[in-house]
Amino acid sequence: MELVVWRAVINLVMTVPHAHSPVTVDLLWLRESVRIRPRQTIASNAWYPATTTNPATCATFNVLETFRFLRSIAKINVQDYVRTLEKLTDSTGLEKVPDRRVAFGRMARQYSYLKMMKRGGALAVRCWACPDASRNLPSGWDKVPESKAYLYKLMLAFDANFRLKNKLRAGERMDPALTDGLGYFMRSGPYKEHIKTLVDEKDVSAL
Repeated sequence: MELVVWRAVINLVMTVPHAHSPVTVDLLWLRESVRIRPRQTIASNAWYPATTTNPATCATFNVLETFRFLRSIAKINVQDYVRTLEKLTDSTGLEKVPDRRVAFGRMARQYSYLKMMKRGGALAVRCWACPDASRNLPSGWDKVPESKAYLYKLMLAFDANFRLKNKLRAGERMDPALTDGLGYFMRSGPYKEHIKTLVDEKDVSAL
């Protein structure tokens, strides 16, 4: 059995009263089989490696899950979250805390992607307040006078303020999206081909 000393900086949620902070640990990896890779050993301990090749930075599943909720509910970004962990480690600035913002951002994106792919979801949620003849409309609703028809009319609105320009990124080829064609958007290739057919179309608002 070969004893391998492997040094790693782990971004982990440490069990300290009211404190979560990054720590540096020394790992002794007992390699009994060449089939077991460091990333597999790390994952079995609920740590997520920043890279699959000689990982030196990890984040616990706990800290990634916490950030996932804070990002969607409190609108916290990677820089602010990692800076908070750094301040919890040393708020005086006297101790050198490893900068792991880039690595953590990559791990957070991959973790969110894996969570999304783990369970199937729906693109839309049923609106229980919308009129539906099979659920919430009274009998004879389709025979009311025209002056009362608006009471049972389904009103649909389309909000175009999706900030789609954010998808026009110069570094898209070097940094492709993990969710291309998933979620709410179609694949970028067919979408761009469709846009090319509308270049000469007049703006409706200008008519």
